[in-house]
Amino acid sequence: MNLAALTRSWPSLAAWGAGLVQLGLGGGMVTRGVDVASRGVGLVLATVGATALVWGIIALARGRLVAPGVAMAIALLGTLSAGVALFVDPVRVSVHAVAVAVALWLALGVASAVLLRRRSRRSSADDAQARPSGPAPAAGVAGIIVGALAVAILVTPALSAAEAGSYVDDSGNPIVVPGHGH
Repeated sequence: MNLAALTRSWPSLAAWGAGLVQLGLGGGMVTRGVDVASRGVGLVLATVGATALVWGIIALARGRLVAPGVAMAIALLGTLSAGVALFVDPVRVSVHAVAVAVALWLALGVASAVLLRRRSRRSSADDAQARPSGPAPAAGVAGIIVGALAVAILVTPALSAAEAGSYVDDSGNPIVVPGHGH
């Protein structure tokens, strides 16, 4: 099995995982934020998360890492905004969720940097010869399954640790918060 075909989808999946965690963190800060700063950071987190999801969809649809410079920028902005969120509201922002998001951003950033480095070392003729001649469907599907499992194992607990996940019980029904008359 070709390792490149197996791992081709992983940057997209890392972007989805990090984007989902960013959306969870941002949603918690926007809805439960106590001040303008935390709500503003929450809005940035949610925007970066949504951007990562869109980029991941485009990259997975094309079957390759697209716009690696943009992906690196998203990863950098995601890492910085997660760190700022932890600084602005350390009581409500989960360290676990931030750590998972940063790890996934790092994976996306490194994959993008490696691709940019390879492109800068090759001429356009060499790049055309180095591309695989055809898709490897079995390796691609196996890679997506393995990558999705890895991201799910990381992201699920991180989302439950985010502020937005702390107000939902296991059945998906909102928990009545005491003192709010509901």
